[in-house]
Amino acid sequence: MARRPGDWCLKSVRPRPDPLLDASGVTLLAIGHFMAFVDRAVPSVYAPALKAEFHLTDTQLGALQGPAFVALYVAATLMAGHRGHRLRPAPLLAGAAALWSAATVALAFAPHYGGLLAARLVLGLAQAAFAPAALALIVASAPPGRLSRWVSMFTSGSSMGRSGALLAGGLALGAVSSVGALALGQSPWRAAIILLTLPNLLLVALLAWRLRKLPPAGVDGPGLGHALARLAARPAGLGLHFLAAGGVILAVQAGAAWAPSIVNRACGLGPAASALLAGAVVLVAAPTGHLAAGWLMDRRLRADGGPVLVLAGGLGLAVLGAVLLADASAPASAAAALFLLTAGGGGAALAALAGLQPICPAPLRPPMTGLYLAFVTVVGLGLGPLLTGLASDRLFSGPHGLAMALAVVTSGAATLATLSALLGAAPWRRLAGETRALASA
Repeated sequence: MARRPGDWCLKSVRPRPDPLLDASGVTLLAIGHFMAFVDRAVPSVYAPALKAEFHLTDTQLGALQGPAFVALYVAATLMAGHRGHRLRPAPLLAGAAALWSAATVALAFAPHYGGLLAARLVLGLAQAAFAPAALALIVASAPPGRLSRWVSMFTSGSSMGRSGALLAGGLALGAVSSVGALALGQSPWRAAIILLTLPNLLLVALLAWRLRKLPPAGVDGPGLGHALARLAARPAGLGLHFLAAGGVILAVQAGAAWAPSIVNRACGLGPAASALLAGAVVLVAAPTGHLAAGWLMDRRLRADGGPVLVLAGGLGLAVLGAVLLADASAPASAAAALFLLTAGGGGAALAALAGLQPICPAPLRPPMTGLYLAFVTVVGLGLGPLLTGLASDRLFSGPHGLAMALAVVTSGAATLATLSALLGAAPWRRLAGETRALASA
């Protein structure tokens, strides 16, 4: 079979006979992903307090949650995808967790908006190495026929991390009295962030100990240049898949960033109560969407089907949830709408990530995953919260203005993603078949 540009000679890569991880190792990585997203979601949890103390607009809050994190995250993610799988996982993953924990503490002590932005920059840099390196270990270790479910275990950690941030953040804010916080010289939200960061010390120790004997996920193989070459050579199969995934993550990140603020404004709940309500819903909805989509994707892949049906179905639920949330004024109706938004978006996100693996030769998966994560982070986290904040400031007003802005952004992103997935369905199937043939050549 003639090789096209971007193909990688699989015979040049030494196979690994034994898996690197078992299910308990995947669970630990999922816990690390959970705690990373707890710290990543801090500005969303305490957005009302940040807005009040620093006199911020919704646009500034959106920039803090999205672009400030993304700025260094993207470049570092590309480097992690290029070389991260060749490094020993224990120092890489434990070191990343230690650095992002320090950045979260720095956020708690930020004296002004510039300090908040600087802390988010460091947080993005530190967290960039974690997901590509962890996914490389998981993909290299997953049993045949269970790749999507193992990936869904890991991605459930991220979605549950948002709920964990909301629940723990709300509880911490409620537990820290203003008198006690002021006695420490801190506002209540600052003291609550410090409390949230303490469990990270245990995470760093567990990662260093549990992964200490593991070798790198790959000692040789292609790097980022080969992934870029394959993407350029397959603009229909890979390019449309990337575009669909970017739309999915834009919708997911916009909802995740603004859900507590929407509940706070539309339902009249306080910041702590809003975070607790949103967190309780996401805690159930997120793993429901991810795990259900993982099961469906394994069935689809066994039947040589693509991700388009799972992705489009999840986005349909997410749009319905966003539209209902824009009209919700009671906690119960807001919770029901948020469940649909979270479960649907999470399922679509899992379908996009799992759908990437069959169209990438195994040696190319680490750098391609790094490239994928960098792209969807720029599009999703870089634009989702910011576009919603801009729309809220300039197009809508009143207690439901932010929710209406979210519905508009979610609907637009879902439309883009669904059209891209439909146009890319046939190229995806051809590329998946070509990848299987390449592996057996």
